[in-house]
Order: sequence, then C-alpha cells, then structure tokens
Amino acid sequence: MGGLLVLGAWAVAVVALWPSVAWSRSFGFVLAAAALHGTIGCLDDWRSVRRHRSLGLTVPCKLIFGTVAAIVLFFLFRDVVSIPQRIPFSTHSVVLPPVASFALVWISLLATSNSLNLADGLDGLAAGLTVLIAGGLLFLSPSDSTFAVLLPLVGALLGFLWVNAHPAAIILGDVGAFGLGGIVASVSLCTGTVFFLPMVAGVLVLEAGSVLLQVGSCRLTGVRLFKMTPLHHHFEASVHARSTPVFRGFEWPEAKVVARFWIAGALFAGLTVWASRVG
Repeated sequence: MGGLLVLGAWAVAVVALWPSVAWSRSFGFVLAAAALHGTIGCLDDWRSVRRHRSLGLTVPCKLIFGTVAAIVLFFLFRDVVSIPQRIPFSTHSVVLPPVASFALVWISLLATSNSLNLADGLDGLAAGLTVLIAGGLLFLSPSDSTFAVLLPLVGALLGFLWVNAHPAAIILGDVGAFGLGGIVASVSLCTGTVFFLPMVAGVLVLEAGSVLLQVGSCRLTGVRLFKMTPLHHHFEASVHARSTPVFRGFEWPEAKVVARFWIAGALFAGLTVWASRVG
C-alpha cells in the first residue's frame, strides 16, 4: 500500500499550490477522482491483507464500485466533464450529449484505473509509465492548472521510484494503482484530451487487451495466446514450464522488461504529442 504515500504527497503538494494558481472546479474533480478510486484500491488491499492472500475484491465488485464512482463524479462535476474534447490528428473538437459524455467518463475512469492496476506487476513499471503518461498530458495541455496537478504527481512518483525500483522496498498496491488511474483519466477529461488517452497510455491498452484476449481465447477455444498475462509477464523469465502459447514467449529479466516497457511508453507519449500537432 505504498501508493498511500504517493497519493498523500501529491495531494499535499496540490493543496499547497492553490494560493499561486487560480482555483477551479477541475482541481476538485481530479482530487475527488483520486480519492474515490484510491478508496476502491484501499478496500482491495485491505481484503488481501486480511485474508493473507493476493485476492482482494472480485472483478464484479471492482466494476460496480468503479461505476458508482463514475456516476458520483459525473453528476457532481457535470460542468467539468462536458467540455469540448479534442480529436487526435485534427484541429477539431466535439461536444458530446449528456449520455455520451457520461459513457466517456465511465469508460475512461474504469479502463484507466483497472489497466494501471494490471500494469502494477513488476517493480517500477506502473510508476514509471504514469510519469510518462503525465508528461504526455502536460504537453497536450500546458496550462497553469495542469502543471499544478501533474508536476507534483511526477515529483511524487520519481521519489517513489527511488525505493520502488527493482528490487522494490515499497510497492504501490491497488490503492496506488487505482488512485493514479483516477488522476490520469480525470485530468484527460477536464482538459479535453480524453480521446488522446488510449494513445498516450498505449502500454496500458496493450496490458489490458492481452488479458481480455487471453481470457476470451481460453474460454472459447481452450488455447493460450500468451505465456501469461498481463502482457509484461509474457516477456518475463518463467520458472515453471506451461503449455505452449500461440505467440512465442520471452525470457527477459524483470529489470529489462520494465526498461523496455518504459521505452514503449515514451514512444506512445511521443506519438501522442505528434498527433496533437497534426491537422
């Protein structure tokens, strides 16, 4: 549950910057998203600790709690999330009707928080990817309020990576992964860059997509597509031999997997910056 340290340091820094940055409801939206999703992760961690097993909340429970959080955030901050959203590779923006706007809030928050939780499987991976995603969002929307939210996040994560790098002394836990996912998704929503989110967080899309493909393939055909999911485990050195997957696995050390996924995350961030300038 080291994510409590990251979220706590970030929240204190954001509040401390309020006197120098004009207050807006966007601040409240991001803080509320972090608090609600961090609470979901905290419940997950608490159940795991109580059971002395790595099984916390069930998937349906996480989806239900995430849906409730999205509903609360949408109706409390409807003015914040109803702003025009920019279109990648274009100069155009689109204003969505209320139903579509809620669907966008629900999907982005749910997908980002759960995807980041899936990526939190190797030392330093989730924290490093979040730094890169935050950097990409800063380039997309370089305003004072965005800097006041994301720069403290980058600072807190860089400090955390000092002790989270392999071999980690402290790990994020679900409270950190879900909380960070809430921050990233809410910032993209309130800055009108949510359609860039699947691009800047491309590694998270690959991580979640690998799980969905693996589960679907195993249940429908009984065939394993990957050695193990989420995707980072497909590249990781394995201890026990398993059935041969469709896609050839790799045997990279943990540190090498993390470094190469960081490089992929940086490439996705660069692609996102380029997509924002084309059109």
